[in-house]
Amino acid sequence: MIQFAVCPTDDGYLQEVKERIIAEARHLFNQFGVRTVRLDDVAHQLGMSKKTLYQHFHDKEELVRLVLETQLEENLREARAIHTLASNPIVGALRIWDRLTAYRQTTNPNLLRDIERHYPTVWSVFETFRTTYINTILAANIRAGIEQGLYRSDVDEPALAWLWATQSQWEIPYTDAETAIKHHFVRGLLTQEGLALYNTEGF
Repeated sequence: MIQFAVCPTDDGYLQEVKERIIAEARHLFNQFGVRTVRLDDVAHQLGMSKKTLYQHFHDKEELVRLVLETQLEENLREARAIHTLASNPIVGALRIWDRLTAYRQTTNPNLLRDIERHYPTVWSVFETFRTTYINTILAANIRAGIEQGLYRSDVDEPALAWLWATQSQWEIPYTDAETAIKHHFVRGLLTQEGLALYNTEGF
């Protein structure tokens, strides 16, 4: 249990406390789902009173929203970095796919399921994020691949970006099947030039 020392109530300290609450709630939500975790549980884990927790959050829904926003913003930031720093769109596509897979594997499915069922306003945050991710990160990769002659120019960019987001989140009950699906998807985008680069890179 984390015990907080007495600190001045300046903005920096209050922000630090708020971030610790969000981090602990995120850990508990991912471990047990949203529905079963009470604010009392979060406060207890942090060694603070529920009253102190309410000084930072109006209610559980606000905490759930901020936990989800923090998690999604991290993923979007990491995906943008991959897209920017990748040596070419093919490398970027494979790394972005791995990041999407890692998000699914490290997020308790009950977290999103509980939010969808019990916090519809918060769920709209996730839907907006998914649309943004598809329309910016994934579509941008496809567009860059086409512009560089690595991806076929006849692909339906919006449809492929949506399919990419969907397939990367599938639960596959076969060993190594996720890797096979990833490579089948990416190879399906490639021109002859792109395939030559793909083979040269030894993916």
